[in-house]
Amino acid sequence: MHTVEEAMTSQVATVSPESPVTVAARVMRDMGVSGLPVVDGDGCVVGIVTEADLLHRAVLPDLAEAADERAWRGGVSGSTVGEVMSREVVGVRRDDPLAKAASLMETARVRRLVVVGEAFTLEGVISRSDVVAALARPDREIEDEIRTQVVNGLLELEPQAVTVSVENGIVTLVGSVAYRREAVRLQRLANRVLGVSRVDSSVTWNTDDVGRVSRFGFFVRQREPPAAEEPEAENADGRGGKKGTN
Repeated sequence: MHTVEEAMTSQVATVSPESPVTVAARVMRDMGVSGLPVVDGDGCVVGIVTEADLLHRAVLPDLAEAADERAWRGGVSGSTVGEVMSREVVGVRRDDPLAKAASLMETARVRRLVVVGEAFTLEGVISRSDVVAALARPDREIEDEIRTQVVNGLLELEPQAVTVSVENGIVTLVGSVAYRREAVRLQRLANRVLGVSRVDSSVTWNTDDVGRVSRFGFFVRQREPPAAEEPEAENADGRGGKKGTN
């Protein structure tokens, strides 16, 4: 499983809530980033300021003129970062799965997440581009991970039992295993490897220890057939019936 720590950026430029918005704008420009974590004196994340926040507050190239115009309209000038930043910050831990970070970005509709430790202290940032870069893994690297960590590692299969090949992120599995459960787990685990776009499996099995697949897509364990009843013993007169006791 790949974690946030493998893709995140540890050296991060920050600003404080008291920093002027002009400072935030210049740091973004100089660092080539579109957002900055906002931290307090203890290094804890208290917000995040983005280009969108600055634009929303009408922070134009001529910041002083923009502030005067907003003040004239009765609006908030937004002279400090604390006035324009977003206080709703989405964070992850460095040991969280990378897939979790990608999912949070998608659901929260944000471009970056702060990586935090205890007391929400800043440890880094992970962005969409970081995740995309991690997904663009070489086929050979994906193939090696499936073979060593899934086939030989988690499932403890013989190396010659399954052949793994990868082309453009598409994994092909060929071979034979003892149980159907192993074949199912193999395909599922391979599909979770970072960089895999699809898994095509023709792995066969000798024993079906799972059951049949229902039309709803989940497995249903087959029931054991009822035990056959013993034939009734015949009486002395040749008629069937249970033996009684005198």
